[in-house]
Amino acid sequence: MKNIKRFIYNTLQFDNDSKLTYAVNGLIITLILLSVPVDLVESLRDVSPQLKRMAYHADLAMSLIFALEYALRVLTCTQDPRYARPVAGRIKYMLTPLMLIDLFAISPFFILGSGLVRILRVFRIFMLMRYTNAIELVNNVVEEKKSELAICGAFLLMLWVWSAFMIFRFEHPAQPQAFKNMMDAMWWSMQTFTTLGYGDLIAVTLPGKIVTGVTVAMGLILFAVVTAVMTGGVVQQFQRLENKKKKPPQI
Repeated sequence: MKNIKRFIYNTLQFDNDSKLTYAVNGLIITLILLSVPVDLVESLRDVSPQLKRMAYHADLAMSLIFALEYALRVLTCTQDPRYARPVAGRIKYMLTPLMLIDLFAISPFFILGSGLVRILRVFRIFMLMRYTNAIELVNNVVEEKKSELAICGAFLLMLWVWSAFMIFRFEHPAQPQAFKNMMDAMWWSMQTFTTLGYGDLIAVTLPGKIVTGVTVAMGLILFAVVTAVMTGGVVQQFQRLENKKKKPPQI
């Protein structure tokens, strides 16, 4: 039994170099990609009942396969020393980000109802992260640049609060229906320093327009800094990967 669990565990690992692992990963990736057109068909009204029924059965088959994969991962996770304890280890493993994504992705089909519950199926596309090094790369970059990102985050928070306070002070007397309270001002601030500018809230006073200009300029600068920090971190990670590949094997 232990050998079987070890075999299943190794087969389900992304970095396992075996033909069976490649086949299983290829099947799961294909099903994840196929779930997108299936969801598209189910959302259309002007399609034949036969096509709707086919989409339903396809969704059922994919959900069962995803559920089986999820169950096998939980069953065999004790092969990893980090999750070796039968109960506590499995609970800890089930609470990892990738396993939570898997759970959200498979849960809609097995929960009665529709609407918001079915929206959880969008998590299926995030299951692809298991089959890439994207999560590890992002984690490494964030961990390495956490001090710089924390400083940028603090400045963004200060900009958000400052601009909301200032715009409320100037615009509330001029247009009390648009800027009723600080929540409206904070929404304006959010969409302004991210340069989205939906147009539902705009400044009409001269001081308000000045605050708007400063907020947009500072938002652009801060987001440019964050982008530069993240880009630099990603480049460093890729350089390290290249250096590992070029490093000659030790004898």
